[in-house]
Amino acid sequence: MINQRSFLLDGQYSMIYYPERPSGFAVMIIGDRNHFVEEKTSFWLQHPGRNEIVTQLKSLGYMLFSSNFYGASWGSDRAADLAKRLYHMVMKSEILNERFHILAEGTGALTAMKVADLLKDQIRSVVFLNPCLSLQKKIQKEKEQKFFYKKIINEISHAYGWNKQESAEFLRSPEAENLEISVPLKIIHILGNGAEDQSELYKSIQNKSHLEIQFLLAEKRYKIAAQARSFFRKYETIL
Repeated sequence: MINQRSFLLDGQYSMIYYPERPSGFAVMIIGDRNHFVEEKTSFWLQHPGRNEIVTQLKSLGYMLFSSNFYGASWGSDRAADLAKRLYHMVMKSEILNERFHILAEGTGALTAMKVADLLKDQIRSVVFLNPCLSLQKKIQKEKEQKFFYKKIINEISHAYGWNKQESAEFLRSPEAENLEISVPLKIIHILGNGAEDQSELYKSIQNKSHLEIQFLLAEKRYKIAAQARSFFRKYETIL
């Protein structure tokens, strides 16, 4: 039994994680800025907590798939387009229900919101784990940490293909994020991980379908997969 396989798509390694007993449903994983997919491994295989999420979801029959998404993509259009292409490739190569779920962590939520707009008719539901929902607010928070602030600006400029002038214009611009998502959404927020600045944005999300917010203590992180699965199943009654 093959546990996972990797392949290149636009120069980026992508990986499919196979369950032993497939249910026919799939989940796209969009990781945080420091997550990665390589030829033979990935962050979600190496990190014990994320590996446990993968293992639990696979045991429930979900086929998972992900990509390196150009590294720290920060919600760039290029990353969202790659996710769309990855979806179509996986659907052509695997036996799956064409409507899928998304599980996104951290800055992966920025990409997921764009993917939800590109593929909204194919998406059953979305689960965000400690999401970063605003580039501008993330940048403002990190201004006091000069080294990290500079690193973030460089990452964002690279992800979006901006020159120095374009980066400066973005930094001067008012908040422009569109926090509207038209598919069922659940936010799982782990308390005490330093992402509390994002929690105030949760109430700003305009969701036309369904929105749930779940706060978990750090010692309850093991419940993430069960929380995601419970939400996913709500939107699997119609094939």
